[in-house]
Amino acid sequence: MSGPPFRRVAIYGLGLIGGSIGLALKARWPGVQVMAIDRPHVVDSAIRMRVADAGGDTLSVASDADLVVLAAPVLQNVAALARLAGDLHGRVVVTDVSSTKRTVTEAAAGLPERIAFVGGHPLSGAAVSGIEAARPDLFADRPWILTGTERVPSAAVEALTDFVLGMRAIPRLMDAVEHDRVLAYVSHLPQLSVSALMHVVGLGAGEEGLALAGRGLRDTTRLATSPAATWRDIVATNGDNIASALDELIAALQHIKAAAAAAPADIDDLFVSAARWKGVLEHR
Repeated sequence: MSGPPFRRVAIYGLGLIGGSIGLALKARWPGVQVMAIDRPHVVDSAIRMRVADAGGDTLSVASDADLVVLAAPVLQNVAALARLAGDLHGRVVVTDVSSTKRTVTEAAAGLPERIAFVGGHPLSGAAVSGIEAARPDLFADRPWILTGTERVPSAAVEALTDFVLGMRAIPRLMDAVEHDRVLAYVSHLPQLSVSALMHVVGLGAGEEGLALAGRGLRDTTRLATSPAATWRDIVATNGDNIASALDELIAALQHIKAAAAAAPADIDDLFVSAARWKGVLEHR
């Protein structure tokens, strides 16, 4: 077993992702010291669950860390970046797990040279939140995108890549602008569409109608229980790309609506295309 790329890791935000990082760290490198930064009762839970060794509710807890992971919602991570220079001593690597990358990358541009920031986004999660849902295998065999790597020393990128591999994830380098565009389609649009779908279906069918639903509705709406708080920040920091994706979805739905009123066979091409892309998705 190779040694850990970082000996002291501070995690800011101990929800599902932050908690799972702590558990994965302890599973891969038991000797790494993990410090939790969150509200006192969350830190207590993290220590009790052996996600972290110690912690507190301010960024000063990370003062002598060699890696800081910002695992709070996007805009909280941005606010934390503005305070890091005063709380961190010496040279340190900082990363995040935000679902959008442009806003975070712009905020990190003002950090002093001794703080090497590499944006990160593990593409794994669940339809539940909170540290109680954390698990050490959450990232196994899933992509973990790294952005902004051209702005920092190669040694920092290599160390963070080893860290991601230690999480059993698959590191991938990507531009922050392209990340936000692509994620609007493969992550943000599906979540918002599913939430809207469940809202409309629930209002239209009611409790008695939902009792008639089969597995199709349940499978399709698995994401409908995702917390709104996380998605407010995502919409706020990727609104342009999300709007474009929504416009394309609305156009497809309008096409189906027009076909239903006049020529039902006109939906054939859409179904053929959907089936083809689903095949691509399942074989990736």
